[in-house]
Amino acid sequence: MAIDWDKIAREAGEETDEHFKNKISSLTRLNDNEIEFLVTETGISNKDMANLLKEVKDATKSNSEKAAAISNINLGVEFLVGVASKLL
Repeated sequence: MAIDWDKIAREAGEETDEHFKNKISSLTRLNDNEIEFLVTETGISNKDMANLLKEVKDATKSNSEKAAAISNINLGVEFLVGVASKLL
């Protein structure tokens, strides 16, 4: 089943921060507290985080294209470094 990242991003603007963190953590291997910590630590917005996850999951793009797109998302790289540090 494909995840509709555009729909999630659109809904994120309408939902509370807490609900959005719950939704993102349910789609990743991070729990709510880890997502909240990373959001607070990096300062990434819900919209930018949804866009970041959309880029990461885009199967039509090469890694180079994803890296270029992610570099244009405000605090995207910082958020990914935080995620990587949690996984390693």
